[in-house]
Amino acid sequence: MATIKFRLQSKKEISNIYVRVRDGKNTDIETPTGFTINANLWSETKGEPLQKANNPEKLNLKVQLEKLKTKIIESLNTDKGSGTPINKEWLIDVIAKFKNPLLEQKTEYLKDLIEAYQTEMKTKINPKTGKPISHLTIKSFSTTLMRLKKFEEYKNKRFSISDVDLTFKNEFVKYESEKLLISQNSISKDIRQIKTVCLDANDKGYSISEQLRSRKFYIKEEQTAFVTITESEIELIKKCDLKKVNYLENARDWLIIGCWTGCRVNDLMQLTNDNIQITTKGQKFIRYTQSKTNKQVDIPIHSDVNEILERLGGFPRPISDQRFNEWIKKVCFESGLVQEVYGSRQNPTTHRKEVGTFQKWELVRSHSCRRSFATNHYNKLPNKLIMAVTGHATEKMLLNYIGETENDHLDDFLSVWNTPKVKDKKIIKLNEKQA
Repeated sequence: MATIKFRLQSKKEISNIYVRVRDGKNTDIETPTGFTINANLWSETKGEPLQKANNPEKLNLKVQLEKLKTKIIESLNTDKGSGTPINKEWLIDVIAKFKNPLLEQKTEYLKDLIEAYQTEMKTKINPKTGKPISHLTIKSFSTTLMRLKKFEEYKNKRFSISDVDLTFKNEFVKYESEKLLISQNSISKDIRQIKTVCLDANDKGYSISEQLRSRKFYIKEEQTAFVTITESEIELIKKCDLKKVNYLENARDWLIIGCWTGCRVNDLMQLTNDNIQITTKGQKFIRYTQSKTNKQVDIPIHSDVNEILERLGGFPRPISDQRFNEWIKKVCFESGLVQEVYGSRQNPTTHRKEVGTFQKWELVRSHSCRRSFATNHYNKLPNKLIMAVTGHATEKMLLNYIGETENDHLDDFLSVWNTPKVKDKKIIKLNEKQA
């Protein structure tokens, strides 16, 4: 008789719950369930969440695991009789169908498959991080789905997965560009996500067009033109007289904090006094978990940030992304950031991305904070330290982010080697040897 057991492989605050299926001598498979729990709330002996009074979340998790166990046993009994291979891939498929009943409906429509994939992601584990997929990644598929629905209305047609070929791609790209006025990078993301869903469906047994695997089934992303706020400009922003306009002063405080913490705006606006920690040496720092990567980040508190925290008794009043983007432009204008610079912005009339030369304040947006942090510290601190704050996994990702290339070190070496001081030292050493 088959035995189904749940266990943890770590004792972390966020630990993955694994399920192990054993049936006779030939079946012994294990895989993550997609469910997670604090290891302190898990019973190793019983293989289930501890019974905690007044904790409906943990009680619900226990119920879900029991239902999953029943689903695995039912599927095992059914599939063994039909000759289906009982392996790890089979177990992953059973868990996916348990969490997302849409997968068992065997729909052929692209829209339904994207919805099913999006639902499935909510309980998947990111293989790179070993943690649940971030809600921002999941949410991004909603935008692609919305644009696909509009395209289907425009074409008066429901597209099935077999319709997704190079002709579909070209027509969809043309529609998004000419009718929806969407930027090339946004179109590139939509095409990439549609391809991801179709390839995933193919792994589940759906037939797809071979053209999906073509090198032509993609849209090249444009180089992102961005501006950063220098340390001297931060000083101008700090000293600017905003005439006690409350909402601008509040936005300015967040802008300064953003430039010295490197937080994404959605993480920035979530910061509270609870995020302030103290080291064993008595040093204050900010600790938070990135919503995009689920990675814990520790950030030292800069003197500018400390001044704001002490003045306000904590972090500023949180505001929406839209208001933050709108108000920091006004702050930068009042601070004198009016020099002409090259960059990109959204045209206020057409709402399309446009690249060109504009006054700097027009190009400042929430993401300028994060890029400013990385750029202002590049070449001043080791890349490893910068990455510990920005959360970039590799140096290549960091270099791409700040617009550097991997051979920029050549200029650094040449600038040092060709300075008069270096040449003088070489001449002195040669004269000493000759003497």
